[in-house]
Formats: sequence, C-alpha cells, structure tokens
Amino acid sequence: MQTKSFNAQTGLEVLCYSVFGGLMFYLVRSGKYLLYVTPRMEPYLYFTAIVMGIWAFVGLGRLFRPQHRLHSAHCLVLAIPILLLVLPHSPLSTSDISSNYIGGSNFFGQSTDNLPQKQTPSGSSGSNATTDTPTDTPAGNITAPAEDPSVTVPPEEEYSSDLPGLDVANRKITVANDDFGIWLTELYTNMDQYKGYTVRMTGFVFQDPNIIKLKEDEFIPARLMMSCCVADISPIGLICKYDKASTLKTKSWVTVEGTLFIGQYEYKGVKYDDPQISVTKITAAEAVKGYVYP
Repeated sequence: MQTKSFNAQTGLEVLCYSVFGGLMFYLVRSGKYLLYVTPRMEPYLYFTAIVMGIWAFVGLGRLFRPQHRLHSAHCLVLAIPILLLVLPHSPLSTSDISSNYIGGSNFFGQSTDNLPQKQTPSGSSGSNATTDTPTDTPAGNITAPAEDPSVTVPPEEEYSSDLPGLDVANRKITVANDDFGIWLTELYTNMDQYKGYTVRMTGFVFQDPNIIKLKEDEFIPARLMMSCCVADISPIGLICKYDKASTLKTKSWVTVEGTLFIGQYEYKGVKYDDPQISVTKITAAEAVKGYVYP
C-alpha cells in the first residue's frame, strides 16, 4: 500500500489561514482591534475570520495530495501581517501626533459653505475680530462673554434630555470621556442652544503651532480621533480661552471647566462660528486611554 506524502505547501497555507483567521477573531472578541481600526470595521473582521476558517477547512482535504513543485512565497501575504500583529506594541499617544487639528466643518466632513459664517468686519484686525470673545481680568480671572441680545435662546423643553451629562436646570454639561465625540458633535451642531452653559471636559493640552495657529491665551483640551484607521489619527477638541494658557505643559492631561461662547475658527481661509470655552477652572487629570470615533 502506497503511503500518502504530506503536502508541505498546503500545510503552510492551512497554517497561515488558521492563524490569521484566529487572530482576527481574537482581536474582535477582545476589543483590541480598536487599536487599528474604528468599531464600524467589526463585521468585516468577523467576515475575514470566517473566510480564513473556510479556506483552512477546505485545505485539510489536500494535505496529503502529492505536489512535485512547492510554492510558498504567496504565504507571505498573510505571514507578514501576522508577524506585525503579534509583535508587542502600544496605542498611539500624544507624542505621535502628526495630522492636522480636526475642528468645525472638518469634524463632520461638511463644507464651510453650509455653516453659519461670521466674517471679519472690514477695518478690524484679525486678532480683535472675533465676537463674543471673553475679556481677561487681573489676577488670572476670566469673565464669561456677555450675552448677545440678538440671539434667541430656545426654551429648556426644546433641549434633548437623552444626552448624557446634560443638566438643563443648572445649565451645565459634564462631558464623560466616552461621550467626547457625542458632545463635540452636539455642540458644533447646536452651539446657539448651549451658549452660556458651563462645560466640563478632559483632554490633553494641545498647542502645536505647526498644526494649528492659536493665540497666546488659547489652547485645546484635545483627544485623538480615528476616522477610519490608525493612519488618520488627529487631535480634536474645543478651543479654550485662558489667560495662563502659555504656562500649561503641552500634552499634559487636564480637566477644563468654563463657560461656552461662540467664537470663530478659520479653516481653509474661511472663518465660521465655533463653540469655544472661557476657562474658569483647570485641574490635572489622568490620561484617557483609547480614541474618539466620529
């Protein structure tokens, strides 16, 4: 009786399919896939794991079929990603920032033409053109911006009570770390409704002049946002007015509390209304792990 010889090529293929599929399944089940891609990629990763499992199962039937010429170079297509995934690594941090700041219309993928714009009046300098900007007072205190009588604030019953951290009665918004993206969307969409509210949020001090031009009394308590994958991570947050902003340690984590007002932010040469915070209190905070997903 002739002994069947082991097909080394098929064995290597089955091994690569099994390991890659198992690794995809493990990353999704453990949540570690979020280090690389956004949550909306989860079903695609499950699909990949299932396809790899099917290919491995089919390959089992060919393990002992003789093959005179062995080809294994094509297995590198899976072997290299497997190697990269199993090597020890950590999530990107604030020190890895290289992308542009995400704010305003860029955060939503909208055109600035669709947003209410507040152009700089002729004869005013760029540094003093922003309306509703808070006025700094001595001893490091900052007063909240004066209410604009031309702005009609909707009655309290028009606010959504489903938003986490919203206290309409006390006109206060507490932004939990997991709700950072939700509230950024809400504040940019309905900034007039929340004007004058006290906002409390946590982020790292972002003031990189190579990425965004800020004034001496401005900084951003930012988080890192992943739009699609780890390659497009960018800082996001609200511009804060604080007369001691220059003394803050860049990339240190802080919890900011202050009054929301409508300032301006310039994107691609266009100025548009931008929700900003007049800071009244800053405290040190623990670093927040994970990313924000739009």
